[in-house]
Amino acid sequence: MKTIQSVILITGLILFAGCKKYLSEEPKKQASIQTVEQLEALVDNATAFAYVTSLTATYSTDDAEITKELYKNNPSAFTIDNMQYYVNSVSGVVGAAADALWNGEYKKIFTANLILANIDQVTGDETIRQRVRADAYFIRAYSYWVLANYYCAPYSDANLGSMGLPLKKTVDYTEPLKRATLKETYDFILSDIAEAQKVANDDVDPVRAWRVSKKAIAAFMSRYYLFTGNYDQSLEQAAKALGSINAKLVDYKTLKPGISKSYTSPAATLNYVEQNDWQPAKFLYWPEFYYTRYTYTASQWYLPSKALLNLYDTQNDLRYKSFMIPNGGRRMSVVIPAAFRYTVFSDGKYLPDGPTIAEVLLNKAEALARKGDATGAMDAVNILRMKRMSTYIPLTASGKDEAIKKVLEERRREMPFSMRWYDIRRFSVNDYPGDNVTVTRDFFNVSIGAVDVNSPKTYTLDTKRLLVPINGVEMDASKGQIQQNAY
Repeated sequence: MKTIQSVILITGLILFAGCKKYLSEEPKKQASIQTVEQLEALVDNATAFAYVTSLTATYSTDDAEITKELYKNNPSAFTIDNMQYYVNSVSGVVGAAADALWNGEYKKIFTANLILANIDQVTGDETIRQRVRADAYFIRAYSYWVLANYYCAPYSDANLGSMGLPLKKTVDYTEPLKRATLKETYDFILSDIAEAQKVANDDVDPVRAWRVSKKAIAAFMSRYYLFTGNYDQSLEQAAKALGSINAKLVDYKTLKPGISKSYTSPAATLNYVEQNDWQPAKFLYWPEFYYTRYTYTASQWYLPSKALLNLYDTQNDLRYKSFMIPNGGRRMSVVIPAAFRYTVFSDGKYLPDGPTIAEVLLNKAEALARKGDATGAMDAVNILRMKRMSTYIPLTASGKDEAIKKVLEERRREMPFSMRWYDIRRFSVNDYPGDNVTVTRDFFNVSIGAVDVNSPKTYTLDTKRLLVPINGVEMDASKGQIQQNAY
């Protein structure tokens, strides 16, 4: 047990801030790894990998809205860090004490590298060895994809020569931290995917959905190719993923009531569905997953914008009726004004982020729509809608433009917050101007240390700020190797 614990502790080390204690203890910790079962235990520590902590996803898109009235009456409901992301500040994000997204994904990469550094030296069953090796490659690929879609320019031919990520390929602390190009970053992701493809497991393991499988890779690649504009390949991978027996759509008409919450002064009762009560021991096994990943927010408060709310059929759409909680701000002691709260799992902490069967259907629908197959696009999206509506009303589209519009609206209804930042970025560089998004904030002046409620200000998300700034602590720790994005 001590040996396994010593391995797990490695994942908690700060990636770039090297210290004497770390450098002196690292060889000892690596020497403690003796068996493939120890490395398998790292992969099966699902909560170490399942969560993507992103203030950008929570606050930075047009899915989120904090009105001036809401903030002015309830300033304590929001930290200053929250507000830096809400107005898409550069200096405020650079100057924050830490960046949980950057640190969290690089810790996963470090653990993957640790597994790969030891996988051929440890003793144990060869079948387990090959499976764990594939898991490590996919863990690393997925984390680099997440990081690239926050901190680097959106994928396009014009941007391939721009700055990508520091590519940590080993556990060697002396490995350079200079940013590779965007092309080199994506090439490295694809090379890791090619290694992960060697996994023997074809379909999702329903009791370990955080383990890689060929179907999980196909689901992810349907996303990858959609985002890189290769619609034929996206469709091919979606078809492979949709052949899964174990990833299944949940009919939202079967969702059970959860535990309601009552408040006084004034009286209010908030009603939830059962998923709101689920903890990791249950929601890690959400049956729609090909691969378990969640967007996480410590604030437990996704604040849906009026624009987002207006997209729903409020009478029939069970995503609205189940997860958009009127007056949900009472959970945060917000009484005036009444504010909606979007909550799916564990009292609003977690939203699905990894590839699900719902997402793959939407990937398929969008790829077909962009290729001009409006009928095929509607057929795909309506498979999803049949499981989401109390009274099923199919979508129809008369041509390419209408099909794209309706698929993207359905995508936003299905995956608010968790996928919206990714989508806004890719819409900004594709060859279809009809999907471009402008994010505007009618708010107050936000400085590094405070919000001035006496100074109204309008903010518009600049395309340069579609690249999240790299935190100053990380840049300082790299001793000048990591270059900041240009703003």
